[in-house]
Amino acid sequence: MLYSEIESFAPFTQEEQTAKETLLSLIQKHGDLMLNRDCPDGHITCSGLILSPDCNYTLMGYHLIYQSVGWVGGHADGDSNLMGVALREAKEETSVTKIYPLTRKILSIDILPVPEHVKHGKTVKTHLHYNVTYGLIAPMNQPISDKPDENRDVRWIGIDEIDTLCTELHMIPIYHKLIERMKAISLEKKAIPSKMPDALLQWYYPNHRDLPWRHDTKPYHVWVSEIMLQQTRVEAVKGYYARFLEALPDISALANCEDDKLMKLWEGLGYYSRVRNLKKSAQTIMNDYQGTFPQTYDEIRKLSGIGDYTAGAICSICFGLPVPAVDGNVLRVMARVQEDFRNILDNDFKKDVIRQLEKVYPTVNDCGNLTQAMIEIGAMVCVPNGMPHCEECPLNSFCMAHQNGSVALLPVRERKVKRKFENKTVFVLQCGDRIAIQKRPSKGLLAGLWELPNVENFLTPEQAIQQCSEWNVKPKELLKIVNRRHVFTHITWEMQGVFLECAEPDSRFIWAEPSELESIYSLPTAFRCILSE
Repeated sequence: MLYSEIESFAPFTQEEQTAKETLLSLIQKHGDLMLNRDCPDGHITCSGLILSPDCNYTLMGYHLIYQSVGWVGGHADGDSNLMGVALREAKEETSVTKIYPLTRKILSIDILPVPEHVKHGKTVKTHLHYNVTYGLIAPMNQPISDKPDENRDVRWIGIDEIDTLCTELHMIPIYHKLIERMKAISLEKKAIPSKMPDALLQWYYPNHRDLPWRHDTKPYHVWVSEIMLQQTRVEAVKGYYARFLEALPDISALANCEDDKLMKLWEGLGYYSRVRNLKKSAQTIMNDYQGTFPQTYDEIRKLSGIGDYTAGAICSICFGLPVPAVDGNVLRVMARVQEDFRNILDNDFKKDVIRQLEKVYPTVNDCGNLTQAMIEIGAMVCVPNGMPHCEECPLNSFCMAHQNGSVALLPVRERKVKRKFENKTVFVLQCGDRIAIQKRPSKGLLAGLWELPNVENFLTPEQAIQQCSEWNVKPKELLKIVNRRHVFTHITWEMQGVFLECAEPDSRFIWAEPSELESIYSLPTAFRCILSE
C-alpha cells in the first residue's frame, strides 16, 4: 500500500524523480519501517502547504527547530494514510478545524535535511526526512493558534512575503513550486463546470429513464413529482404520482381537496408537511395567480414548501429559465468531478456549487434537460451508495476524482445533527371490530394526522391498564405487547405497542373499523407498523 502510494506520484523535475526513486528503494529495503522515526536511513514525513481558497495567502508559523517561517507537517509515526497525517498535523499545529485537501495527489516528494536539535529534553541527531507534500485549503475566517512545542506566531502571510520571511533558503523554491501547482489545480477545477453541459446532454438524450413525470413539462406535474421525490425513492413514487394526478388532475382540484382525502392519497409517503404545503401553495396560486402557475423564480420560491432546488427545477424544466436545481445528486457529482473534499452538507459548499452553475446555465440552450441530466447522472451513474460506474460516465475524461483515484473518498458528508430518541407506549384499544384513533396536534411532527392513542415513556402493564381506565374505555383484557421502532429524519421512536380489549368506546376517540383505516383515515406508517404482524 505504501509503495503504491509513492509510486503514483508523477514527478515534475529530475530532482523529484530522484527523490521518488530513492524513497521507493528504501521502502523495498525497510518496508513500513520507513514510517517510523527509528528507521536507520531516515523516515517519511508528511507536510501540507496551506493556502487560502484564492491561493493568495498561506498559513505558516515560525518553526522552533528550523528557526524559520515554514509549512506544517510531521512524522508518519506508523500511519500509512499519508494524506491523513498531513491533515492531522495541519490541524494540530494551527488549530484550524475547516481544512481540506485540494487534491488527493501528492504534489511533491523532497529529501530534506534535519539539523541536530533538542526535543523534549533529548538530542535528536542530524538525519533525513523523505517528505511527502499535499496541498491543503483552509478558509481564512477561523481561529488559529500556536502549538507551543513546535512553533509560534502562526498566521496568514501573503505568498509574496515568503521570500522575505523564510530563512531556510532551500525551502523557498519548494514553496513556490507548490503554490504554482496548487494554482494550476484550482484553475483546472474552475474550468470543469463549463465542460459539463455538452457531455451531459449528449449522454442524457439516449440514456435517460422513461419516468412518468418526464412525459410533459406542465408545471403542476413537475411540481407534484418534485415534492413527492423529496426523501422518497423513484420507484416508490411512480404509483403515488399516477394515483394523485388521477384524483387531483389540476391545481384547482388540489386546492379544494378535503384534508382527510388528501392525507389518504399521501399515506405511506411520509413527511406529511410536504402535502400540506402542496395544498397551501395550490390555494395561493388559485387566489393570487388566478389558477395559473407563476413563471418567475422569485414568485415560485415564495410558495409554501418550495425551496431553492424545487424552484430551480420548475423554472428550468417547465419554463426553460437558466436557473440551476442543486440537490444531493448534483452536489455529489460536483464533489467528485472537481475532486472537492469539502463537506457537501455545509451550506457554503452548496452556495458555491450554485454560483458555479449559475455561470454555466445561461450558455446552454436546453436548460430543462441539463437539469434533468445533472440529476440523472447522479442517480444512475455517479451513484450515492457503492462505487460509481465511472466507465459509463460521460464526464470521466475530465473528472478529477476519477483521474486521481479519490472516487471512493468522495463526497465528504459530515452531519452535525445529533439524533433524538423518544420512548412511547402506543395503545391499540379494541372494542369489538373497532380500533381507537385520534387526531394529532395541528403543529409539530405528523401534525394534524390520525394516530393511535399514546403516551410518553414505557408503561408497565399495570400502568397501561390504569391509563385506559382514566380514558374511560373500561379495559377487559391485555391481549399482547409488541415492540416497534420508527425512524424519522432527526428522531427515532422506540415504541411499546399495548393491545387491550375494551368494554366501552369512549367518545374522546374515533372508533374506526379496519376497512376505514384503509379507505378513510390516514394512519402514518409510524403507527401503522404497530398493527403489522
